[in-house]
Amino acid sequence: MPARSVAATMKRTARSTSALVLGLAGLLGMHDADAACTGVGLFSCSATVSVSQPLAFGNYNPANATPADNTTTIKVVGTITGLGILVRLSYTIGLDAGAGGTIADRRLAGPSGGSLPYNLYTTNARTLVWGAAGASDSYDALASLGGTSVTNNYTVYGRIPVGQYVVPGAYSNIITVTVTY
Repeated sequence: MPARSVAATMKRTARSTSALVLGLAGLLGMHDADAACTGVGLFSCSATVSVSQPLAFGNYNPANATPADNTTTIKVVGTITGLGILVRLSYTIGLDAGAGGTIADRRLAGPSGGSLPYNLYTTNARTLVWGAAGASDSYDALASLGGTSVTNNYTVYGRIPVGQYVVPGAYSNIITVTVTY
C-alpha cells in the first residue's frame, strides 16, 4: 500500500506589544510520501488532520519576566477500511519552519521587514523544538467494511521569549503540518 501524507496549513497572525495572536487553520489535500500502514489482506488507510483553534499568545510585553506561552491541538483521525483485518497504522507529524527562519529559529514577519522570534515545542517543558518529524505514533485497529476510525490529539506548545523589543504591528507566518503514514 503506498504511503500518504496529509498537510494542514497553520496560519499565524500576530500583533506586537498590544496583542500577539498565533492562528492555526486549514486543511490541504493528500499526496504520496514514505511511511507505513501494515496488515495482511485487503485494506485501505486514510488520515485527516486539523487544528482545533488559534494559538493565541495574548498581549506580548517584552519587559515581562516570563515568556509568552500558549498551546493548540492538532487532531489526527486515521481510518482503516477492510475485511476484519488487524492493521497497524504508524505515522509522524511534522511542522515546517514557515517563511523566514528555520525550525530552530522560527520567526513571525512584521512591519518594515522586522521579525519576532518564537518557537513550537513537543512538550510543556518547551525543551524539544517540534520539527519535520516532531511526533510519531501508531495504533492497531480492526479494519471493518464501514471503516474503523481512531482519533488522536497532539498538543503544540508555543513560546515567545522575553526581551524582544520589536516594532509594534501585525506579525505573521504560515506553518505546514504534515502527517505522513
